[in-house]
Amino acid sequence: MSENPNPQPDLTSQFRDLGDQLKNLLQTAWDSDEAQQVKEELKIGMHELGRVATEAVEDFKTSEIGEKLKTEAEDFKSRVDSGEVEIKARDEISKALNMINTELQKAIDSFKPPAEPEA
Repeated sequence: MSENPNPQPDLTSQFRDLGDQLKNLLQTAWDSDEAQQVKEELKIGMHELGRVATEAVEDFKTSEIGEKLKTEAEDFKSRVDSGEVEIKARDEISKALNMINTELQKAIDSFKPPAEPEA
């Protein structure tokens, strides 16, 4: 039996070590003072964003435009509830369908040969 002077490297072990090293690197970076500072800044920034957004919504709701929009939304809701919107929508859809059908009939008629006069 001949001995192999250069044994094969244990790739599995090396990949495991690489994975452990990457895990340790990421954990160390995540736990670093810089990362903690960034996390805290993000937390404060998100809180501030929420506060400003809430304030903006409240300002809009009490503004003239916000009140007008609210009134128009309530008016639209009452028209929907009364069936007025459905009636108008059906009427407009019916008109559009009639127009499309009329134009399609004209197109169909243009392909037909002219009728011959009766004797």
